[in-house]
Amino acid sequence: MSADDSPLVAPGLVEQVAALAAKVADLEAREEIRELLCRYGFAADTGSGREWSETYAPDGVYDAAAGKMTGRASFAHAIDDPDGVHKRDIESKGSLHTYGPVLIRVRGDDAWAEGPALVWVRGQQPGWHAFTLSYNHWDLHRRGGRWEVTRRLSRPVAPGLAREVFTGWRSAGADSALTSRQPFAPAV
Repeated sequence: MSADDSPLVAPGLVEQVAALAAKVADLEAREEIRELLCRYGFAADTGSGREWSETYAPDGVYDAAAGKMTGRASFAHAIDDPDGVHKRDIESKGSLHTYGPVLIRVRGDDAWAEGPALVWVRGQQPGWHAFTLSYNHWDLHRRGGRWEVTRRLSRPVAPGLAREVFTGWRSAGADSALTSRQPFAPAV
């Protein structure tokens, strides 16, 4: 006798519980990815090249308009280099990296996220100014229970570039994240 045949279990209850468990797992994964993006920004703001690089997979790629970096050693160097742009023009002035809102889709141990990034720095005059504002697509993979960025594509906000970066949102559909039945569509 199956659980559905038991007089103590309402018909369809097993399927409903399984569907709810799947939704909870999806929501947990999305929250873990949002926290990863927060740690990504906090590590940059605090100048921790090691922690910033560890948000990426060991062979992760950051494809920005200024060039492409691959691997954790490159990422750590970009933050830690005392003569680099990050120490000189961002961290030394006080910075705040912000991401979002982000659209996130998860399929098993793979996911993608899309949204804007804004890096604020303190200006010479009192106040803050935008150091960079960009369109972003992150591909992610969960390894050993931990999400990592496998690829980030980032382009400055400019005419025509949103179409190049934001590739997943259309396939995600306009329906609720909780009821989405759209196929997974990572960036190409």
